[in-house]
Amino acid sequence: MNKKYKHVAITVMIALSFVQIFCINKLEEEKKSKQCMTPENIKTHATLAEITEELNCLKGKEILSANKVNEDWHVKVKIKGDKEELLKELSKLPECEIIDFNINKNKDENSIVLELIDK
Repeated sequence: MNKKYKHVAITVMIALSFVQIFCINKLEEEKKSKQCMTPENIKTHATLAEITEELNCLKGKEILSANKVNEDWHVKVKIKGDKEELLKELSKLPECEIIDFNINKNKDENSIVLELIDK
């Protein structure tokens, strides 16, 4: 009888350990996937400085050009990194409309050049 309780106790402890590991991984994943902008924060940008601040959440970004056409900002951004980094950065992209994009893949560097409209 004593051996059965030991086996049950060990099994329960192992199961709780797996649940704990799963929960910790989920919490870490949520911390890492930081969103730059939530739907309630959507607003019109009056200046280029505000747009630049919004795009600061992107790693390896370089703003190539920015023009204000009518009331909309047209911003050209280059993002550098490997395939997985580029996909992560695209998911963090703020609520902007992508009008044009260019994917460059070289031996040493991968990059995406995006032309965005910020309304």
